[in-house]
Amino acid sequence: MCCLYILAVPAKKEEMKRSAYIPIALLLLSALAAAWYFWGRASSQPQYTLTQYLTAVYARDYNTAYQWISAEDREVKSREQYLRENPSFSGLALRLVRVLANRMEINDVRSTDHGDKTTLRFNLKLPDASDPSLQEIFLDFDLDRINRLSAEESRAIEQQLKTLAKINKLPMLEGEEQWELVKEADGWRVFLNWAGATRVLFEAKVMEGLPWRFEPVPDEVWAKPGETLHAVYRVKNLSDKPITAKARHINEPKELASKYLEIVQCFCFIQQTLAPGEEKEFPLVFRVNWNVPEELKEFRVSYEFYPIDRFPEN
Repeated sequence: MCCLYILAVPAKKEEMKRSAYIPIALLLLSALAAAWYFWGRASSQPQYTLTQYLTAVYARDYNTAYQWISAEDREVKSREQYLRENPSFSGLALRLVRVLANRMEINDVRSTDHGDKTTLRFNLKLPDASDPSLQEIFLDFDLDRINRLSAEESRAIEQQLKTLAKINKLPMLEGEEQWELVKEADGWRVFLNWAGATRVLFEAKVMEGLPWRFEPVPDEVWAKPGETLHAVYRVKNLSDKPITAKARHINEPKELASKYLEIVQCFCFIQQTLAPGEEKEFPLVFRVNWNVPEELKEFRVSYEFYPIDRFPEN
């Protein structure tokens, strides 16, 4: 305080006005330094890291989420692969869903420390995006429709969310969660143990002389139980004429895959016509179920494309 006082006394009368701002500037700098100090302490805590990660995942801001994932996990999945498996929201859609994500609450946190790792158990409360009222507000989460909204329409959505929250009518889900974090040189990170996840292998075959190039991108994915992930099959007509074909898929091991591997969206059983030289990408969305046995470490998903007139109907 004495330093501030000395600096506040002007040496000359004409400097009075200018010097009057000095203590204010120093106080602002002091407040800023304090804010950075407390933010730095908060950001070094495991709960802060987990909150940032879960908020980003809920908002489907996977580029941000990736930075909160442990270095050990990032050795298994590159950022490029992670973003390919988890398509992100962007533009206005990302901004609006982030408003919803910021309503997430983490309460009653209990931690169990073991060396450089800690396990957090807590009560998680978050907006129920599957509720019909939120589906209607967010236009069924159709990215194209949301990103075409005007500034006035987007403000109206934000106001709707604020009103629902204010009157305690925002539909919420609540449950117990448990996550593991690891302490690294630059702070705490979420440990997902991708190296111990279930491996899903993808194969592509063209049958009966079909002149198509057909390949999965990527050809393998490490899937944690409950994760909904995306892959792509790329196909190109190598002939000089249009060709219609149809695909079927085979999951192995057959009985276990029928119980624990869910194909959410695929291109199988729908005939596809490609013009000469035409290339397309067919999306595949899948999920390994929560209750998959720990000892089951691998699934194989094969797709076979047949000329339409040679497709095995049985």
